[in-house]
Amino acid sequence: MVHYSVENFMTNQQFPFYISIDEYRNGEISGEHDHDFSEIIYVGGGKGTHQYDKTTRKIRKGDLFIIQPGMVHGYSADRGSCLRLYRIMFDQHLLSGEWSTLNHASSYIDPIFIDPAYSGNKQFSSHISLTNKEQIELTLLLDRMNGEFQQKPWGYHCMIRMQLMEIFLYLGRWSMETREETVNPATAKIEMLNNVCSFIKQHYMEPITLEQVCGMSGMSQSAFTMNFKKVTGTSFIDYRNKVRIQAAKELLESTAYTIIIVAQRVGFEDLSNFDRTFKRIEGVSPLSYRKTISDK
Repeated sequence: MVHYSVENFMTNQQFPFYISIDEYRNGEISGEHDHDFSEIIYVGGGKGTHQYDKTTRKIRKGDLFIIQPGMVHGYSADRGSCLRLYRIMFDQHLLSGEWSTLNHASSYIDPIFIDPAYSGNKQFSSHISLTNKEQIELTLLLDRMNGEFQQKPWGYHCMIRMQLMEIFLYLGRWSMETREETVNPATAKIEMLNNVCSFIKQHYMEPITLEQVCGMSGMSQSAFTMNFKKVTGTSFIDYRNKVRIQAAKELLESTAYTIIIVAQRVGFEDLSNFDRTFKRIEGVSPLSYRKTISDK
């Protein structure tokens, strides 16, 4: 069993935080370990097993755990599966000033998870399974957080602190909601599809597939296709392409990137497909569009 300290992951002692997106494939295991910092683990994809506090639990996309300091745990991917984990690690004092305002909000965000000096008496669950809608919201937030941490723009310390608080506030809300609460199916479906649209706008440069968004929505391919067109007035492919072409127009107007670089930046791997799609939507080729803009 391996023990990790703050110094193993967090080189900046003034900002004890670390985030990674790790993948374990086809039976691969992490090995049991513990650490002296807190950790949020979110399963972003795949299936596997999580060993925690002398118990074993099957895990899948949408599961989230909070690991307390000193707790021995580990995980492994199922055979034939790719287990994708978002791992958010932070020292217990990173948000010490904020926890006192939340200690009655929900058992899920009770500061006893983070602050061992807290003497609350409430019982918690360290695990929650998110709905499809919640998964989309959390994935968007975690991807933004990872971008802040990797790129480290000005003010990223403050931004990540706010995002971490946002995660716990969301978890508090979700854990307080009655999971069996009756929801208007039509309203829930529209809200889910709106979240899919937000996901596309955030991740248009990635190879987003119909199968992927169907899985996110919890619908079959035929049901998703029908409902998506009913809500947006267009097909998934056309919606995704329009988002990509809008981003391409902005790059053509504001940068000197070559056409092939623009195509790659907005998610097109094939230049001829990009050219054909751009012309179908805008009525002109990307090169002609850039020339028109530069002539103005």
